[in-house]
Amino acid sequence: MELNPYGKVPVLVDGDAVIYESAIIDEYLEESYPQIPLMPGEPAQRARVRIWIDFCNTRLQAAGSDFAHGIEPEKSKGKIREYLSVLEREMNGRDHIAGDYSLADITFIPFFVRQQRYGVRIDSSVPNVKRWMERLEARPAVSSTL
Repeated sequence: MELNPYGKVPVLVDGDAVIYESAIIDEYLEESYPQIPLMPGEPAQRARVRIWIDFCNTRLQAAGSDFAHGIEPEKSKGKIREYLSVLEREMNGRDHIAGDYSLADITFIPFFVRQQRYGVRIDSSVPNVKRWMERLEARPAVSSTL
């Protein structure tokens, strides 16, 4: 609570700066370390990345959190399945959700690694999402933390 009035993690302390909320931390790091770009340069593509970050945070993660906290668990599971269907269609023929590997892809990783907690299994029923998840989890920066 001292660092984050929302009472949540993560919190990033960088010198005098205290930043919280995952998407905001991601953008802060993107701006602080431009030599490793994780956002496209073109405004329309940047907007696409932000749209999928919002989708993950306000829909998929929100429904997963509701399930994990026992808030209308069956309704929450239904929403998760619906959102995974949206992702399944979107990932058809793609390697990444918004062009090249970006903050949008990174935003989905916590959901994928916590799928059991959220009462779902990403399997052959959503093959495009499953392949995407496996590619993301195989990245050295991710696999080394699992």
